[in-house]
Amino acid sequence: MKKILLSIILINFAALATAENSGQELSPSQVVTKAYETFSAGDMEGWSALHSTDLTFTILGDLPQSGSHKGTKATIENVFAVLPVHWPEFNLTELNRYTVANTVIVHLKMTAKELETESLHKFEIVDGKISSFTAFDDTQSMFIAMKKNR
Repeated sequence: MKKILLSIILINFAALATAENSGQELSPSQVVTKAYETFSAGDMEGWSALHSTDLTFTILGDLPQSGSHKGTKATIENVFAVLPVHWPEFNLTELNRYTVANTVIVHLKMTAKELETESLHKFEIVDGKISSFTAFDDTQSMFIAMKKNR
């Protein structure tokens, strides 16, 4: 009986180790969660690894970071580097999330110095990587806060 019990325990440990090391792909929602975690931590290498090489990162509106940015390097330089300059203490807090197949839409509270508003972010995940991102931001509130922060 002890041998059977020990065998069952060893089989369960082996199965657990195999699952952890099998490189199982994250769900689209999990990829998005990791993207927000790495962004918030300032881990741009980790953030970049979650995105495809042909990433299209789109910020709507007419703000300093607006436009369609190709690749992670352009996004980091033209979007992420701009945020703290115009919106000190920039922060995103998730309010809700909607996932349909490989599309994830996140409803967020966006805050910074002189800013408190909401936003929607849309992600498309292909082969376990974020291939496109579009921010539907409250650009008027962001513009007013940017002017106040000068």
